[in-house]
Amino acid sequence: MRRILGRLIRYKSFQKLAISYFLLVLLTLSVLSTVLFSLFSNSAVKEIDRNSKIMLAQISYASDVVYNQVMTIGNALITEPQMISFLNAAQEDKTQNYSVFRQLAQIKNAYPSLYSIGLYRPSTGTNVDTSGLPFDKSLYGISAKQYMEFYPRELTASGINNNQPVKLLTFLLFPDYSLRSSANPLIYINVEENTILNTINKIDKGNSMNNVFVMNQEGRVLSHTDSNLFMKDLSAQRYIQQILLENKPEHSFQTTIENERHLVTYVKSASMNWYFVSVTPYKKMISNIRELRTVTLITAAGLVLAGFLLSILLTRNMYKPMSSLFDLVKPRSAPSSSPVIDEYQVLTEMFLSLEENERSMQFVINRSARTLREHYLQALLKGSTRNMDAPEEIIAMIDKQLTGPYFYTVVFKMDDMSGMADRSGTEQSLLRFALCNIAKEILEHYGASDILITEENESVAVIQSSSGELPAGLKDALRSVQHFMSRYFKLTVSAGIGDRFSGRRNIQYSYSSALQYVKYRMIYGKESILDQGEIRSHFMTVLNYPTAAEKKLTELIQSGKPEDIQEQVEHFVRHVSAATCNQAVTYCLQLLLSQYKHFEYLGTNEASFFNKYLDAAAAIEAAESLEEITGIIQEFCFGIRSLIREKSQWLNAQKHNSVIETVQAYVHDHYAEANLSLETVSQFAGLSSSYLGKLFKSTMGMSFSEYLSHTRLEKARDLLLTTEETAFRISESVGMYNVSYFTTLFKKKYGVTPSMYREQAALKRIIGSERDLSGE
Repeated sequence: MRRILGRLIRYKSFQKLAISYFLLVLLTLSVLSTVLFSLFSNSAVKEIDRNSKIMLAQISYASDVVYNQVMTIGNALITEPQMISFLNAAQEDKTQNYSVFRQLAQIKNAYPSLYSIGLYRPSTGTNVDTSGLPFDKSLYGISAKQYMEFYPRELTASGINNNQPVKLLTFLLFPDYSLRSSANPLIYINVEENTILNTINKIDKGNSMNNVFVMNQEGRVLSHTDSNLFMKDLSAQRYIQQILLENKPEHSFQTTIENERHLVTYVKSASMNWYFVSVTPYKKMISNIRELRTVTLITAAGLVLAGFLLSILLTRNMYKPMSSLFDLVKPRSAPSSSPVIDEYQVLTEMFLSLEENERSMQFVINRSARTLREHYLQALLKGSTRNMDAPEEIIAMIDKQLTGPYFYTVVFKMDDMSGMADRSGTEQSLLRFALCNIAKEILEHYGASDILITEENESVAVIQSSSGELPAGLKDALRSVQHFMSRYFKLTVSAGIGDRFSGRRNIQYSYSSALQYVKYRMIYGKESILDQGEIRSHFMTVLNYPTAAEKKLTELIQSGKPEDIQEQVEHFVRHVSAATCNQAVTYCLQLLLSQYKHFEYLGTNEASFFNKYLDAAAAIEAAESLEEITGIIQEFCFGIRSLIREKSQWLNAQKHNSVIETVQAYVHDHYAEANLSLETVSQFAGLSSSYLGKLFKSTMGMSFSEYLSHTRLEKARDLLLTTEETAFRISESVGMYNVSYFTTLFKKKYGVTPSMYREQAALKRIIGSERDLSGE
């Protein structure tokens, strides 16, 4: 047994095996105990829930009895002749009041659960109450939407309840509620809140600690075991909201209140629409099973101890093969300073230590050599090998590998840099890495090659060759690289093949020539493969600036169609594309500047127009293709064309406004002439009648004849108000000699005939004068 305990303390694998068996036993016992305990506690909760529903149903029944009593009393009072006489009396009668009081007192004595019965007659302000309560004016302010209304309240009256507030549940009966008159009489019956509270306490004797209360449909407390909560609004509580939303006759559910688990049970009264709610904490419901829980825990502890001993015995039998192997290996391993020995770790370290050391050393050597080689090749590309900080032996070893004797470079440029900017930094790094791997694998067939990443969008292949000629299938190989990148990574790549030089020291010249050639992808488009032969024609071409094309474009911008402008820009760019890249860009910038200077007068906001020019110039310098440059210039020209159109429209609008103002002045001066027409005015204005009519309607929103009629009717209205002339005279004075036609137009515009309009205006003046006199 001592040896077993020693292994348990000393050896880690023995510990894990023993712990595994022990955890298995512990888990089994825990699950079994938890299931049994949960079944018992759930059964106890269900029993308590059932008892709570029975208790709440009894309380609900008692409240329904009160409701029925109120309805019985109200119906009896309404049919009692003396009560009807009192409620409908128009004058005060002390004798009648006393007789009514005695009769109400007799009814109240027959129902001890009632606090008081009262009548209120608004016609004389008379109130009769069996308990002498003063009338609460707020009761009469309640809108009578049905025969009976319910109103919980607190009432404080001198000499009643030691001047403390009386908590009342008031039932309001409106005998004449359907008439909706402000003088309707009122019958009210008060039930003290303690009545329901006493019912709760009598029925809930065995659970006095429960939180039991009654609330209405709005969540306001009508009665509570805590009397301080009377009339408190609990609708904000989450469990109250659930009760109101469910709207069930009875239900129960579990919820968390103030970080403690509770059982909520409720029953809804069918007649009163009240909710009788019981809220019980779980710790109080299952307190009676603490002894059972204690016995369960003790029994489980005994079983756990037995399980521990069983785990030790099982572990000893299963551990024998491991102990035999470890005893053979242990003397060969280094002594451990830790008090706990991991047998698996000792065995693993023994068999893998030598292999791991060898692998690590080889990795460091390979990585260091590859890094130094890349730095050395970068220096060769830039012609700065003297600044290399590396051992001479390693540099010599790398030089031996660069046998050549001929070297040339291939520069790969990613075409769509704007698209690359939208990708994450990690994705950009992966794309550069993929390009290098694919290029190296394909170009290895044409000589030893190294692939270097020199810039964000640039990678360079340094290729060694035994011949001074370009390999026959090199361009096909580069097209394969482009195909892979386009198909699998949705990225286009252009390549520039540098000139071939002898000796590794001349690699920098091949690199600079490849950079120069790949620039011409702007002219030849994406996925171009360019070398000296492809672009030789551009260096041989002598091209002067196309001044005639610039002049024609200026003329088209001033008066041409958009498609003509677009075609001329394409012609200009196509013409300059025969020159070198730098010269083509320079000529395009010169064209942009000349158009800006020529149309500079159009810019109402000079800074804005100048900024548009600067933006266009910057975009041309950053463009990657002639298509982009063409689009930039076209957009700038269309912008100038829009400015010209806006300027022209503004000048036309000024001219049209002047003509319309002249026509309006002429109409105001000659409206009384019967023969005034559009033809007469057009002769005066020096325009054709059809053109003037269209211009007038588009500017004023009405035809000339409509405007003339409007002017004449306005003048006629003024004459009706300021003169005593007849309608016939007035129609003639405004140029309308057909009085019937004049009357028809006047009524259509103002809604009444001319004579009625004059009468209404006179009546308004009389009424206004009378008001002024009465104000004085």
